[in-house]
Amino acid sequence: MAHQIDFIDFGTFCADEIREYYDLNPDLSILTYAGMLGLTGTELKDILMTDGSAIDKEEKKTAQLMFEEADETRTEYCNRMGFDM
Repeated sequence: MAHQIDFIDFGTFCADEIREYYDLNPDLSILTYAGMLGLTGTELKDILMTDGSAIDKEEKKTAQLMFEEADETRTEYCNRMGFDM
């Protein structure tokens, strides 16, 4: 007996549905799923890595500030923190 496969219109999935389907299908690769959705792997990863909440946006902003601060020199850091050099 053949298995019946339900047709799923992946093109109509919203971001929450994309994440839910991926979570329910752990054997599905990113690239395969991206192809099913008509997305690139990078686009799909961006969707999967965020839930679009304000917390995610704040985390992204914080991470960006951390990297900017990491670029400053020791002297710049000491001056910013008020240490005498």
